[in-house]
Amino acid sequence: MSEVLIIQHQAGEGPGTIEEELLGAGHKVRRVRIDQGDQVPDEVGLMGGLVVMGGSMGVGDQGKLSHLKAEIALLKQFHKAEKPILGICLGAQLLAAALGTEVAAGEKEIGWFPVRKLPDAFKDPVLRRLPENFPALMWHRDYFALPKGAVPLLSTDKCACAAFRHGKKAYGLVPHLEMTAAMVDEMVAGSRKELTAAGVEVSGILEDTSEHSEPVEELARVMWRAWIGLLA
Repeated sequence: MSEVLIIQHQAGEGPGTIEEELLGAGHKVRRVRIDQGDQVPDEVGLMGGLVVMGGSMGVGDQGKLSHLKAEIALLKQFHKAEKPILGICLGAQLLAAALGTEVAAGEKEIGWFPVRKLPDAFKDPVLRRLPENFPALMWHRDYFALPKGAVPLLSTDKCACAAFRHGKKAYGLVPHLEMTAAMVDEMVAGSRKELTAAGVEVSGILEDTSEHSEPVEELARVMWRAWIGLLA
């Protein structure tokens, strides 16, 4: 079994169901906690795969947050080694940057929104089991175009490139499909000022979470298991 490196940036944005499925499949997990002062490894070593989680910072913060440059460098190494990569939200943005795509700030997209599978997703080995349309929690302000050579997989009305695959094993997903209802509640509780400033109703997100989180969690677990299969 493989040991998978998980990079976590903030307390409220852990690997959630991704880690649960990894451990359930018998893999080991090494978690790097940026918020607790852990350093990003400078080489792939014996790691079998890499998961990079979300966070409130952005690719444009590299000048003041050195760990972002280190993560981009590590993503390049994992990609060159053709080892499985899974980037969630900020992780997807960092992967896009590692692949040479500009990432820029835009209008915030926060809340549960309809997500559409794009044509290539129907035959993608990881996403093909997802339904054609489904709700997902989006929580980001940065956007990027499809990286050169990548395959587009998901989109929303505001986010044309909400998920992509590059090569056979590198995936970037903007939606927060890793979160349980409890995780969403925690993130909302710690982000009330941000939500108010963005004109987002807290009660609306909580109501949508109550309605959508359980079925979406089941969809996500199927997807994580398929990605975990790439570790073999």
